[in-house]
Amino acid sequence: MLVVGLGNPTPTYANTRHNVGFDVLDLVSQSLALRFRHSNLYKGDYAKVGTVYLLKPTTYMNNSGQSLQAFLTKHAPETILVVHDDLDLPLGAVRFKAQGGHGGHNGLKSLMQHCVQPFYKMKIGIGRGENGVISHVLERFGPQEQALKDEILEHAKEALLFFLKTGDFNAMQNKFTLKV
Repeated sequence: MLVVGLGNPTPTYANTRHNVGFDVLDLVSQSLALRFRHSNLYKGDYAKVGTVYLLKPTTYMNNSGQSLQAFLTKHAPETILVVHDDLDLPLGAVRFKAQGGHGGHNGLKSLMQHCVQPFYKMKIGIGRGENGVISHVLERFGPQEQALKDEILEHAKEALLFFLKTGDFNAMQNKFTLKV
């Protein structure tokens, strides 16, 4: 199994809305006492527990597919789950999708260009801002949003831990979907 968290590397982008995929994987790795290591081969940071890999592409969001493609040259996971931000969902929503398009998300677009294997999605709502898409996704959460953001990331972590334990996407979807 492979779980890909989408985000941008470097401290410049840490804790931004676009990096919630990285944030969820970081929480999972802390819960499982895992340490991410950088791999030039995978073009990303990875951690492994049993037969499960966690991957954070360091190719930047718009080129995430390059990292996934590099990983897939060495491994053939049966299941891939991608954790990412979603502008079309309000902050506080967590949804799961078994198929579908990229919805304008450049990270998903890149993954779909580089990977023919279908993958599941965990979508973390970040809402839409008033200052344009790029500004919104690259900004940090405001003080009034911090508690809700922390709650949602914790919820997403629990969903992912459940999925890693059971491998049951439908059960995760039924148990952990949050609508606002």
